[in-house]
Amino acid sequence: MRYIVAGLVGLAFANPVIAVDSVCSTPRDGIAVEIGDAGEPKRIELNGVSAMHEADVLVKVRSDTLTLDRTAITQHARKLTDGSTTSSGRFHGDNGVIYWLSQSGMVQGTSFHVTHWTFSSAKPFGEVAFGVYADIDIGHYASRNSLIVGGVGHPHRLVVTTGAQSSEGVALGLRYLRNASAIGWMADLTAYYANYGHVLDAAILTGADAGWGTFTPNQTYYPGAQGYGPADMAPVIGLALNPAAKLASFETVIAGAPKGYIN
Repeated sequence: MRYIVAGLVGLAFANPVIAVDSVCSTPRDGIAVEIGDAGEPKRIELNGVSAMHEADVLVKVRSDTLTLDRTAITQHARKLTDGSTTSSGRFHGDNGVIYWLSQSGMVQGTSFHVTHWTFSSAKPFGEVAFGVYADIDIGHYASRNSLIVGGVGHPHRLVVTTGAQSSEGVALGLRYLRNASAIGWMADLTAYYANYGHVLDAAILTGADAGWGTFTPNQTYYPGAQGYGPADMAPVIGLALNPAAKLASFETVIAGAPKGYIN
């Protein structure tokens, strides 16, 4: 599959990517997601109940961090004939204009709602970071857990937010990184707002807070996972584009958990 992004040719994944419904995906394994401009989640439901307070898609060029929907939007969110939702835009990087394209929907045969991202430029990207923040609204705000599924380099590394007394939750993750590398994650809501301009820095995306408790999650549902909490959890995941590259792609994942989370 090939497509044109503002005059630049991009290469999509060889994997069959997205299919199913319109702006709001058909619920599958309890998850439904509505996507707006710049691939930003506008609504997440788990088993028919709202499970998200707010979310941001972030981009950082050197020391400047902003939400991607505040960049120049060249295509507002719209439905394609294959059922996916697409949006596109551009912003200025170190060496000139960087174009982005998002395409969102359910992956056929899985319970993953994914957004496939492509970044392209006529010149090397320079220093650019990307991230997704989601305040998952499950249970009491101060009594949520974060479960880390899959280690560094695992194809489905996810941060799952659950209620303190439940194994059900919403997973946020990255996969299929090409010319991009994971920076890390965090889930401290207070730290997110306190460090907003630097939230995609490696010094902030260091994983679990030292003050959180640790536990072993239900291994039937989450084999090998590490659990943290309870606390006021709101995960952020971040990655960095290869500064020498002119084309990069990856997928961000939202999934209902535990059912289907390893698809």
